[in-house]
Amino acid sequence: MLQLIVALGFLIASMFSCHTSSKAQDLKPAGGVWSLEECIQYGIKNNIGVQQSDIQIQTANANLQQSKFARYPSANANASQALNWGRSVDPFSNQFVTQQVNSNNFSVSGSVVLFNGYRLQNAIRQNGNTLAVNQLDNEQTKQTLSLNIAVAYLNVLQNQELLRTTRTNLSSTETQLERTKKLFEAGAIAEIDVINLEATIANNQLAITTAQNLLNGAKVTLQQQMNYPIDGEFEIKSVNVENLAVNDLVETPSQIYQTAESTQPNIKSADRAIIGSTIGIEQARAGLYPTLTMNGVLFSGYSSATPQFKATGNIFQIPVGLVNNDPNQIVFAPRSESIKVPYHFFDQLKDNFRQQISLQLNIPIYNGNFTRTQIGNAVLAKRNTELQAKQVRNQLRQTIEQAYIDAKNAYQTYQARQEQVKALTNAFEVTEKRYQAGASNVVDYNIAKNNLDNAKSDLVRSKYDYLFRKKVLDFYMNKPLTVD
Repeated sequence: MLQLIVALGFLIASMFSCHTSSKAQDLKPAGGVWSLEECIQYGIKNNIGVQQSDIQIQTANANLQQSKFARYPSANANASQALNWGRSVDPFSNQFVTQQVNSNNFSVSGSVVLFNGYRLQNAIRQNGNTLAVNQLDNEQTKQTLSLNIAVAYLNVLQNQELLRTTRTNLSSTETQLERTKKLFEAGAIAEIDVINLEATIANNQLAITTAQNLLNGAKVTLQQQMNYPIDGEFEIKSVNVENLAVNDLVETPSQIYQTAESTQPNIKSADRAIIGSTIGIEQARAGLYPTLTMNGVLFSGYSSATPQFKATGNIFQIPVGLVNNDPNQIVFAPRSESIKVPYHFFDQLKDNFRQQISLQLNIPIYNGNFTRTQIGNAVLAKRNTELQAKQVRNQLRQTIEQAYIDAKNAYQTYQARQEQVKALTNAFEVTEKRYQAGASNVVDYNIAKNNLDNAKSDLVRSKYDYLFRKKVLDFYMNKPLTVD
């Protein structure tokens, strides 16, 4: 028994271990390094908004299928049993009886709508349109999430490059400190130069700490966009920053808008809403038309109180009248003798079986102006959806125009930063040579170096600022979200 318990415990532990291992593999890609495509795929798969949108699609599809089935006849079967005591009415002979009566009713009924102002057809169209809207909304949710993840991914790359820049600055300062110490030991410079460079190194180390903290924060933001648990190391695929080309914009805002208008799901969804409101008007107008329905019933039943009489073959005469009202001239008529016999269940069901088919026409005459009000509201709803579609287009156009201007400004800033870095690099090289030759002091050297370091960091920021804004325009131009 103990061995069985141990084996069972080992099996459960193995199953749990496999489940945990499988789950961990789901959380991390191969190699443990995330590419942008993997981040987007994971984010879409685990985003609650996307999952809720998927449920809405399933619900809309179920409603569509139900509206299609509504075109077919409906059928129902009914069965009942009653047990009566005392004086009651036999349901089949309609005679009063004073006895225990056991009765059964069985029926199958069906109906089909032949015409109802095309309400069923429009319901199918409306539900199909609703499904299409939900699918477009789902796609819009995925695209917006993908863009947010791409921007967060670029932000991590930016902070990684800033961290590399600050480390390079520290390495350069440390190299210069070693040279300065040798000059100090040789008596060529004062000790204050060494102290100033050591202070610069402390500032560089602080800059590294700040850059590392910003990088950690950027990773957290990316993981939160992905809905990925922050419980360990998270690394993204390294990208050669030199391949991240910073080129001026080619398309105009008008060209970008034309592409976005024809591809963005929210624009298509808004247009679909107009179609849905048009169908809504037709559905409201269906209330003005007659409704024609065909019904059919199959029925039978049984009652224990219903007698059945059977002929014995004997004939007897019974008086039926007088001739000229003469009591001596009686008129007789032959009658067959019959006796009461049990009326069995299935015999009654067979004898009581009946069928019925009917047509029902319902013509609306006046219903408190309800239908006219519904039509008017549907017309107003269509007008509202048209305005909403126009508003969505206006917002898209304004967003693209603003993104375009921001990207243009960012590109110009990036170009200016490049020129600044070139100029400050030349100034630093001159100052460094003068410092090494003893023609300049460490203060001038630190100022030139700090100016260059800050300019390099600003260049990195301006570069990624442009890439962020360019990525937004790529999104509206329906281009793939990549960073390679």
